[in-house]
Amino acid sequence: MSGLTPRKEDYIKAIYKLSERNRAVRVKDIAQVMGVRAPTVVGIVSMLKEDGYVEQEPYGYLELTALGREKAKTLIQKEQLIYKFFEDVLELPSDEAKDNACAIEHYISPICLERFLSFIEFLSTCPHAKPKFLEHFRKFINDGDDKNLACVACCCHEMSRESEVAQ
Repeated sequence: MSGLTPRKEDYIKAIYKLSERNRAVRVKDIAQVMGVRAPTVVGIVSMLKEDGYVEQEPYGYLELTALGREKAKTLIQKEQLIYKFFEDVLELPSDEAKDNACAIEHYISPICLERFLSFIEFLSTCPHAKPKFLEHFRKFINDGDDKNLACVACCCHEMSRESEVAQ
């Protein structure tokens, strides 16, 4: 195996997504989706076949192996999780969130991905629907409030209330 590069991973995802839509995946379909010419696809597919991710009869349809399908699912899951964080938490526009999620998913470590997941879970379990610090973060982004005193005041107020309850 020659190892997966971000480019090869993108091809694995493209083949997976195309196979979900159409039963048969052809080189020309991948070329269209990836915005490249057929010879480029043939070169990448040849490496993916050597690596055990893709099967293809001579001049036939492409199909991911079990290893290829599992890798595609993992990559897509990572990308969707990062996308959700960028769109829901950081409030990036959808296209911006998608482009960045696709770029980052190739490089994010498993522990960092796990922390993303834990943070999103943490936010979803907040009894106040959306934690106050996210509201303050949004205000900070929209208003450019570099001191963000509202957040500091809110946090101090919450801490003093918790301290009173504890006593």
